[in-house]
Amino acid sequence: MRMIRSLNMQETGRRSATRMGVTVAASPETDLSLTQDKAAPHHELTVLATVAHELRGPLTALATSSELLAEDFLHLDPEQVKSMLGAMHRRTLWLQGLVENLLAAATIREGRLQLHRQSLSLIDVMADVEAVVGPLLEQRGQRLRVRVANALPEVIADSRRLGQVLINLILNASKFGAPNTCIDVTISIRGGSVRVAVADRGPGVSSEQAPRLFEPYYRAPATAGLGKDGVGLGLSIVKSIVEAHNGQVGVESRRGGGARFWLALPTVGRSVSTKSHLSIVS
Repeated sequence: MRMIRSLNMQETGRRSATRMGVTVAASPETDLSLTQDKAAPHHELTVLATVAHELRGPLTALATSSELLAEDFLHLDPEQVKSMLGAMHRRTLWLQGLVENLLAAATIREGRLQLHRQSLSLIDVMADVEAVVGPLLEQRGQRLRVRVANALPEVIADSRRLGQVLINLILNASKFGAPNTCIDVTISIRGGSVRVAVADRGPGVSSEQAPRLFEPYYRAPATAGLGKDGVGLGLSIVKSIVEAHNGQVGVESRRGGGARFWLALPTVGRSVSTKSHLSIVS
């Protein structure tokens, strides 16, 4: 097993995702007919109020920063401008992720999803993901510690939607993990599957809560007093996309504290070098 770090943590990001409990045909572009696993446990108005609350803070900050830049740009020194633009970039990435999850949830409820599947390396997907989440992790003093097995097989997947899965899992780990800590991502081979595990040093999960964490809108009672806001869609979308790829998801407690969320995808059989887009740290 070797440890990996990304080359470009500051690149801008993009991504999208979606799906909940589905059957996937073998063609590269498949029109899926989906069914919801469970009805949303909250009333529509409650969900809208939560979304409005999530949007208000970042939008207010963006409006304030952009107004200040517009009015006082000539009086600000370069470091101040750089700091403000960096903060605006991070908030924009966060808002982009929220919107992508809302669109994913809407697609799920409508019962339709298209997967554009191809043979790909999870290492390549992970490199793109790190470019998206890097600025958001740095805001909390966190960093990724990625370990990848040698001779990793390729998988048949939609890279865009698989990227959304990894983004959701990593940002979930960031949200509940302590500041100035590592988020551990391990990509390994388990039988005929490639397994990706994302581990944090947060409050962990109980055996009673674990089965419900992937339900839409579910919020664990143990996190209610931690000030961790959210719509509660990220993990349900993770489950949907992975199952659409004929994969599995799960969660377990981590020794020493925290939680480990994992997914497993069937492999193609062809292995790829771990040196493709990430530099190897021994």
